[in-house]
Amino acid sequence: MTATAPGSPAGAATGGDVPATTGRSLERNSMALAVSALVTGVVGLAYWAIVGRLYPAVEVGAASAVITTATMLSAFGNLSIGALFERFLPLAGLRARSMARIGFLVGACSGTALGTGFLFWGPTDEMFRGTLDAALFPVVVAVLSAFALLDHTSVGLREAGWAATKNVAHSLVKLALVIVFAYTASRLAVVWTWIGPAVLAVVILGLRVRQRLLDEEYHATGSDLPPRRELGSFLAGAYGIYVVGALAPLVLPLIVIDRLGAEANAYFAITWSLVTSVMVLMTMLMGPYVAAAAADGPHTWQLTRRFLLILAAVATGGIVLFAVIGPWLLRIVGPDYAEAGTPLLRWAALALVPAVVAFAYNAVARVLRRLRLAVAVQVVNAGLIFGVSAWLIDDRGLVALGQAYVVAEAVSAVLLAIPLARALIELRRDAQRSVN
Repeated sequence: MTATAPGSPAGAATGGDVPATTGRSLERNSMALAVSALVTGVVGLAYWAIVGRLYPAVEVGAASAVITTATMLSAFGNLSIGALFERFLPLAGLRARSMARIGFLVGACSGTALGTGFLFWGPTDEMFRGTLDAALFPVVVAVLSAFALLDHTSVGLREAGWAATKNVAHSLVKLALVIVFAYTASRLAVVWTWIGPAVLAVVILGLRVRQRLLDEEYHATGSDLPPRRELGSFLAGAYGIYVVGALAPLVLPLIVIDRLGAEANAYFAITWSLVTSVMVLMTMLMGPYVAAAAADGPHTWQLTRRFLLILAAVATGGIVLFAVIGPWLLRIVGPDYAEAGTPLLRWAALALVPAVVAFAYNAVARVLRRLRLAVAVQVVNAGLIFGVSAWLIDDRGLVALGQAYVVAEAVSAVLLAIPLARALIELRRDAQRSVN
């Protein structure tokens, strides 16, 4: 069971509803992230559509490769420190500032190291114009590392609205800049319309986070952090889940290109971007719940019920997006995209139903600090996705990938249903014991 937040009143009532401030915090933070994801997704599509029209294709391809690679390397380099922030910053008390400082330093150093390594082993000739562009690439990775960690830090401070505002502002500013600098027709312009606003966002939100960590509430209370060994175990588990989960977006396009060709991968990439947007949002929603449960330990059961309702609502919206709205959006892109992608979206809608079980278990497991089973099931999930996709894709085309997700998520749900039920029963019993 999670520890009570520092400074929580002794003997606080725990059996009734969550206090209004706590409930609003969870729902407000979840809504902020959802709206942010929607706005940045729409603006992101507009950004790349404008880039595609105003810049030469070769420059667009190189710039997108730089941005995508730097984002991926920063995510791997952050070592799931963001998940650690969400779970334990509410408990850190007077150690919160040092915890954040060390986390950002580790993320920056790891990202820089990965970015430097990429310069030796990556396809740099196709991505960079000259030595200076290449030399600045590790710096770009470090900037995106801090950019991402600030989201998790804001959630850990129960101020997800800060992260949402940052991301929306970044998306709007880069959209304006890419139009302004279109006269250059340069990949460098595209990259820096993305990175420049990110640097500004890191500075502004970084100062705001620093100010919050200097507040009296983080210095007037002692630290309730668990031993370093437990922190390390949690970090390893969260990173394992992330790494295994990140393999599918990296490997599936390679399978499609190898078996079906580049044209089929274009249909897959556009279609699957809709699926990915919902999956990313459901993952993001874990953060406010985990942070709220860590900060308000006595009300974890009530918060869990609220989180499950939010998760179910988002999943329902995702099913509607995949089954109804998505095919219409694909028709706007082109009839070929709609013909190839609509069946895949329908299978994705079906896969989203059992996927809710895995998302719910992963979130509850983070609250309870028990991630081993979540990691093991994630490995099984990824193995089934790759195996079934490779087995069926020659005969069934892109539909095979959707069917692979249905199989993988159904098996994961079967494996996690009983452990999830037991964890929920444990949380409920803890709440009842607190009342008695």
